[in-house]
Amino acid sequence: MHNRGIRKSVLAMGILVLAATPVLADTAAGMEAFRSGDYARAFAQWNTAAAQGSAQAQYDLGVLYAKGLGVARDMTEAMYWYRMAAEQGNPQAEFSLGQIYSRGWGMPRDEADALRWMEAANGSGDEQNMMGWVQIAGYGVAQDYRQAAYWYQQAANQGHAEAQLSLAFLYAHGRGVARDEAKAAQWCRASAERGYARAQEALGTALAQGKGVPRDPSQAYFWLALAAQNGDRHAEKLRADLSTRLTPGEVTRLDAESAQWQHRKTALANR
Repeated sequence: MHNRGIRKSVLAMGILVLAATPVLADTAAGMEAFRSGDYARAFAQWNTAAAQGSAQAQYDLGVLYAKGLGVARDMTEAMYWYRMAAEQGNPQAEFSLGQIYSRGWGMPRDEADALRWMEAANGSGDEQNMMGWVQIAGYGVAQDYRQAAYWYQQAANQGHAEAQLSLAFLYAHGRGVARDEAKAAQWCRASAERGYARAQEALGTALAQGKGVPRDPSQAYFWLALAAQNGDRHAEKLRADLSTRLTPGEVTRLDAESAQWQHRKTALANR
């Protein structure tokens, strides 16, 4: 294990001289190596960049330690680098720490999502990717909803959609924060407006039930339609059930409005 005091001194020196000297490590080269499966090279690039103060490299290095890619798996090191990145405001690391404290694991349940961010892929494949982490459930970190809420809040403030929804759930259930269904709905809407299907489904459900927001079947249908368009199968069933409370004309109008909303969102994302 590295000496923490020495390493912090090295990190501080690296940050101080970063502006005056060229960055020796290439974080883009690290990503290229990661995508090609050369994890040892990715580790070498990101390790140097992390020591020089790169928050993204610190986060990426934490993922390598958590997965044991290019280096022996070490959850203590993974947590260390996640925190280093989070304290610099990296939203991915903030969300990961929120997940760690929320689950009470040595790493987030959704580490597959971290890899998805890194690889710029689509979809989480939750069940398949979860299986590889069962062996370390309960590792090292006590469940702490207050810490989870703190880190989710930091990431949510930066527009991290999954953190926004996770924070909404904490407010909805009063975990780590005072129970507040209105705040839960507020953060759920923020996440939904960023195009996150799970949040769209949750917001649609809240609107249908009047939880934290006035009951509104039309708006509930709208958000459930969006979630269904984004691949949420449960939302599709809820939308079908809700359609029986609306007129055929309302259903046609709301389907068209949700399709137009999704088209605009996709066009903006592709600019």
